[in-house]
Amino acid sequence: MTAAEISVILGIVGTVVSLAEKYGPEAYDTVLSAIEQSKSGTGPSDADIAALFAKCQADNAAIQAS
Repeated sequence: MTAAEISVILGIVGTVVSLAEKYGPEAYDTVLSAIEQSKSGTGPSDADIAALFAKCQADNAAIQAS
């Protein structure tokens, strides 16, 4: 792993942690779900992407309401 790859990973981890601290564990769960889907060899299906988008919208609505 190169220094650039490590830097990117640390940047993503920092962003996820700050989102979870600010908006609660829902943000972490959504990001984790997106990462797990993107790791698959074939990638997420259209339905997976639609479900993730709906989850993001619901998380955002909950955040805005709080």
